[in-house]
Amino acid sequence: MERVTGATFTHRSVVPPSTTATWRVPTADPESVREGRTPLARVPGVKYLGYADGTANCRIPSGSYRVTCALR
Repeated sequence: MERVTGATFTHRSVVPPSTTATWRVPTADPESVREGRTPLARVPGVKYLGYADGTANCRIPSGSYRVTCALR
């Protein structure tokens, strides 16, 4: 599920057990990407891959996530 409210992007997803996913999250500020209140790069198992062309790129382990970030 994705939703845009004002300048905030919200995405919910589930990564199946024993797998990983690569997320490309659209954002104007990679520091604004959060899982709950925690910066996504500080969530255990998440590997921040960098920021390019308006997207923050991360590899995430299995689990349920609700990510928010600033679009502008």
